[in-house]
Amino acid sequence: MTVQDTVTAQDPREPELTPAQAYEQYFGPAIFQPLSRVVVDLAAPRPGECVLDLACGTGIVARRVAPLVGGAGRVVGVDVSPAMLAVARAQPAPEGASIEWREGDGTALDLPDGTFDVVLCQQGLQFFPDRPAGVREIRRALVDGGRAVVAVWQGLDPHPLYAALAEAELPHLRALGTAVTAADLTAPFSLGDGDELRNLFAEAGFSDVDVVSRSIEARYATPDRFVERLEFAYAAVVPQFAEDPEAFAAYLEAISRETRETVERYRQGDWIVVPMHTHIAIARS
Repeated sequence: MTVQDTVTAQDPREPELTPAQAYEQYFGPAIFQPLSRVVVDLAAPRPGECVLDLACGTGIVARRVAPLVGGAGRVVGVDVSPAMLAVARAQPAPEGASIEWREGDGTALDLPDGTFDVVLCQQGLQFFPDRPAGVREIRRALVDGGRAVVAVWQGLDPHPLYAALAEAELPHLRALGTAVTAADLTAPFSLGDGDELRNLFAEAGFSDVDVVSRSIEARYATPDRFVERLEFAYAAVVPQFAEDPEAFAAYLEAISRETRETVERYRQGDWIVVPMHTHIAIARS
């Protein structure tokens, strides 16, 4: 199944943006808005329900949920990154429930037991340092009979463009003396085994656990600067990327040059179009 949205990645002017702002403007329309439609449809939030958007980033899922639960509902977005939350707070408020933004650790939530009818986590669980603890926290936060919908990317094999980027990035980042590792670069795809995902929820005490596969098309504008914009936005997740602006600029030029042939395979006119494949766990507490 391929899901296409009408939104497309914009053209952020990196010198005027923080990495978190670029993440919202570039990754948001290209990847996370289309995927959020899939995730939220699977969760089917109802008016009056309480929903937690865990690892909410810049709040794309929370903003999609708020109109669905309405003014009688509640939406809480939790993320470990103050920079991401600052961008979330700066976005126009959607209709429906007001959104409470909270800084917090997904493995040790400062939230009471049995608070939420629904917990959503879009492309966050794979980054948790203790994934079983994170899933146990999701279970604890849910009411009895509540539901969790958690999306993680499949592995690198079905994402050859990102595998090529990671291969090109690592030696240059090592030469810069950064602490970024191969595991950091491939972290988005590190929970790509559907059985592993299912077992995390079963072992945390969830019942009726299912894992489904879905795909989207990520559409990026300005193909000639695709790598440069992608890397700058990704610095919101791996901030070591941009600690030295001059070195980072040289790094961007090198990665763009070395991956140009691979990137061109995904060019469709004025866009880079990249298939993205995800596993989504759907579980009841």
